Amino acid sequence: MAIDLYWDNDEQSVILCEFQDRWTWDDLHAALTTIKRLSSERSQVFGAIIDVRKGLNIPGGSIFNREALTNFQKMTSLGAGGKGPVVILGMNGMIKTIFDTVKKMDSKTASDVYFADTMTEAQRVIYNLVDRLDKTSA
Repeated sequence: MAIDLYWDNDEQSVILCEFQDRWTWDDLHAALTTIKRLSSERSQVFGAIIDVRKGLNIPGGSIFNREALTNFQKMTSLGAGGKGPVVILGMNGMIKTIFDTVKKMDSKTASDVYFADTMTEAQRVIYNLVDRLDKTSA
């Protein structure tokens, strides 16, 4: 699979999702299904780091088509429903701008999505959010 999933911590409350150079929409769907299954099996807050630094090659070549936008929305809705935050690592500026525009149109879809430029920043953000949300849900 061109999208690898790992636990980022021993407590298994944060999953690291690494996109490789070439991936398909089927790879994305399989990863999202696994992440959603794992989050539904846990009672604690669950966070995800989505690392696209190696593989932001959109299948089909463009995010500006219906399939790409639909799949991007699925990826950014991982945290929906109170399951926990998502930090996207390595997203380029143009995609962030598109995301911010989509978020303004539908704030519920991506209310718990954040961006980071380095792994250190992504881990700092996700662990602070998971810790804070875990304390408020207890």
